[in-house]
Amino acid sequence: MNKERRFQQQSPVEAEIPLLPQEIMVEILSRLPVKSLCQFRCVSKQWLSLISDPLLAKSHLKKTVSNDCFYSQRKRVIISSHNLYSLEYESIGRNGSFDENLVALELDYPLKDKPNGLAELLDSARDGFLYCERSEEGNDEFPVMVKLNLPFCVNQRNWVDILGSCNGLVCIAPDEDTLFLFNPSTRESKRIPDPPSGFVPNGWSVYGFGYDFVNDDYKVVKVGCGTVCVYSLRTDSWRIVCSFPYVDNVSESGVLLNGTIHWMVSFEDGVDCRCVVAAFSLEEEVFSDMPAPDIVDTSFEFVVGVLNGCLCVLHSRNQMHNDFWVMTEYGVGKSWTKLTLSLSYICMKPLCLAQNREALLDVDGKLLLYNLEDDSYRYLVVDGIPAGDGFEADTYLETLVSPNGFRRT
Repeated sequence: MNKERRFQQQSPVEAEIPLLPQEIMVEILSRLPVKSLCQFRCVSKQWLSLISDPLLAKSHLKKTVSNDCFYSQRKRVIISSHNLYSLEYESIGRNGSFDENLVALELDYPLKDKPNGLAELLDSARDGFLYCERSEEGNDEFPVMVKLNLPFCVNQRNWVDILGSCNGLVCIAPDEDTLFLFNPSTRESKRIPDPPSGFVPNGWSVYGFGYDFVNDDYKVVKVGCGTVCVYSLRTDSWRIVCSFPYVDNVSESGVLLNGTIHWMVSFEDGVDCRCVVAAFSLEEEVFSDMPAPDIVDTSFEFVVGVLNGCLCVLHSRNQMHNDFWVMTEYGVGKSWTKLTLSLSYICMKPLCLAQNREALLDVDGKLLLYNLEDDSYRYLVVDGIPAGDGFEADTYLETLVSPNGFRRT
């Protein structure tokens, strides 16, 4: 009897949430990092229910964007290089010596281990070589075997396109025409359904991703073959919204700023063709034109970017350049300001301002910190990412926002 009583006293009891008002609990939990909150989900069903509540996710996000300290702690750089990696924002430029290399953390993401076509090709190799049939002079009756020496260092994993980032959700394409909304912090993901057949014909297409503040909805915009369609996370469906009123020569994902997705585009103005910044409102789902810098014309390729909350226009491809433009007052054409760099680039993407207020840039597949005051710069060495593959980068916030947390309406 005593043994039974002792056993009952030692049996585990499910942890309960302290008897505090819910708003107090939300205020406390919204100050904690996402990693800790994910661990707390395992404490009990009550904790799981509270931490999974969309209200906590919104409070946590609001605290993140309104508090400079939390924002800095929860900001990350996401890097794609036949894999996805995460880099702590606070570790970038923390000290000027750079004695210690930065360390990237490999992420788990949807379809990560799905092999590409090269994997099947390599499986057929024998003795370190590939053998294939080739007909000589159109003679298909007697093909000859050709031995190919294929380098086995080629990555067998698909490239992951980063199409946009907003409030902790990253829109990725880990396979061709296969889109996911992915939260790298919680590892939650949602496969975006394909648009209905006939919405956008096969061929050229670009995307944009962002948040509609008014309707509390995350949206993916697809532009292709003269048609614009929008995916709504809240309704989990696509809609055709308008035709694309510009020349179909856009090749980069749209850039999100102020609830609007931006592309550098051109359109025919009578006999001439001129460049503007196309601004697609996620709330109204319509395009408006914003003036481009006066120097921008159709003889070169340009893209848009964002640096420190300001819209930028940068050169893209073809030739080396050492300048770009910043719109210091959003929507005001006269506020375009030209910045000249002490290095040249072919492709450049501004990412963010680092801890020491230097600009973190993706320049031709390399990360560097650029001091806009004295024009000095330093290339960053990131451990954990294979060299030679190149990469693309973006930023995201560590949040609890769930791609599966919206009910269909």
